Amino acid sequence: MKRILLVFALSALFVNVANAQSARQSATDPTRVAGHFDVIKMTSKGEEHINVNYSLFPAPFYDIVKMNLNTPDPMAMSIKIVNTSGQTKLSWKPDQANYRYDQQFDIHALTPGLYHMDIFDGDNNKIYSVPFTKEAGGSIDPNTTVSPSSRH
Repeated sequence: MKRILLVFALSALFVNVANAQSARQSATDPTRVAGHFDVIKMTSKGEEHINVNYSLFPAPFYDIVKMNLNTPDPMAMSIKIVNTSGQTKLSWKPDQANYRYDQQFDIHALTPGLYHMDIFDGDNNKIYSVPFTKEAGGSIDPNTTVSPSSRH
């Protein structure tokens, strides 16, 4: 039993543990849903807190959601847009880890209602979820480019 606990304790030092903390919605800019959260990464030196800033815009959300994620150091992340039934409607995974992610999602075909943008770490652990509402109406701006890879 002691041997199992020792193996577990040692492995925990090198495993990424993601915990979201300290989230805040922006009240200063009504066209953005913005805030931040911490990811706690366990290293051989102990806990490392990595601040992640996020922003979704332009609100209200009709046809597109633009997303910015920023971290002080490169960090692998991926995104899923999920409805209230838990169904993934759109997903996106970048080719490599970065410290800044800018992505645009085409949501015009989604049914109006509540959704959340789930943010995952490089090990596919959900680290945070940002709720947003897809509004009825709107139309796609012909000058807007939407990445086809953002479709699920």
